[in-house]
Amino acid sequence: MTLRELLQLPSTNNKPIITVPLTLGPAEKFGPFTQKLQQQNPDMVEWRADYIADSFSQAVMWQQVKLGAQNELAQKDVSVMTEAKMLAEIDNAKQEFEANWPVMNQQIIKELIGTVFDSIGEFPVILTYRTTAQGGQGEMSAVEYATFVVTALYSGYPFAAVDIEYSLDELLRQKIIDAAHKVGIPVILSYHDFNITPKNSAAIILDMAKQSADIIKLAVMSQSEKDTQYLLDVTKSVAASISQPLITMSMGDFGKRSRIEGYHYGSEMTFAVLDGTRLSAPGQLTVIDLARAWQQE
Repeated sequence: MTLRELLQLPSTNNKPIITVPLTLGPAEKFGPFTQKLQQQNPDMVEWRADYIADSFSQAVMWQQVKLGAQNELAQKDVSVMTEAKMLAEIDNAKQEFEANWPVMNQQIIKELIGTVFDSIGEFPVILTYRTTAQGGQGEMSAVEYATFVVTALYSGYPFAAVDIEYSLDELLRQKIIDAAHKVGIPVILSYHDFNITPKNSAAIILDMAKQSADIIKLAVMSQSEKDTQYLLDVTKSVAASISQPLITMSMGDFGKRSRIEGYHYGSEMTFAVLDGTRLSAPGQLTVIDLARAWQQE
C-alpha cells in the first residue's frame, strides 16, 4: 500500500505528498497561514504542537492562576495577618487545582485542536510534538508528552496521522501507538539526527520497521553531497524491503536535493514551507520553490 492510499489522499500526479508545518505560537494569528495554505494548496499540514502546547501546561496555567490571585490581593487594604492567611489559602488552592487538572487539561487540548481544525479547513492534519532534544520547541517531560499526545488522539478530531519519535521510552511509545490504532489513526515512527548522517541509517530504518508503526520516517543531517547521496541510496535499497511506506530526507543546505529527488528513490513524502513562514527543520524549501524544481526535472 502506498502512503497516499494509507492516508486516503487523492493522487493527481506521480509526485510525493507535500506536507507543510504549522508552527504558530500562542500569540500568533492563524489568518495569514490559512490564506497562504489555500493559495499554495499542499497535500497535508503537520501541526507542530510543540510551538504552542507548552504555553498551556499545568505549571504555566497554575502560575497564571496564582499570579492573578496575588495581584487581586495586592489591591486590597488588609492587615499583615489577613494577607498571610489569604496567601496560605492560595497555596492550599493549588491542591484543588492539581486535582482538577486532568479534566481541565483535556478541555484545553481539545480547544487547541479545535482552533487548528477550524483554521485549516479540509486539509489533513498530522499531529506532531517535538521536544528540544528531538529538534523541536517542546519542554514537556516524556510522561507529559505521552499524556498530551494520547489526550489529543482521544479528542475526537480526525487526525490523518500522528508522528512519534523513535527515541521515546519504549513503554510510552507503545502506549501512544496503541491509542492511535484504537481510534484508527496511522502512526509515523520517526528518527532524527540533527548532527550527522549515521552510517547505519539502513539498519535504523529496518529496526524501526519491526515496530508496530504504519509509516517509517528518517531525517538526518547532511554535511556533504556525499551524505545526501548516501541517504538517497539507502532509501532506494530499503524501501522495497519493508512493508511500511517510507519517508526520508537529508536536512541542511546539502540535503535540499533529497527533498526534491527523494521520491525517485522511494521516499513518499516531502516537507516544505508556505512562502513567508518559518522552517520547522534545516534545509526546507518553500512549496513554490519545490514545484518550480519539479517542473525543471
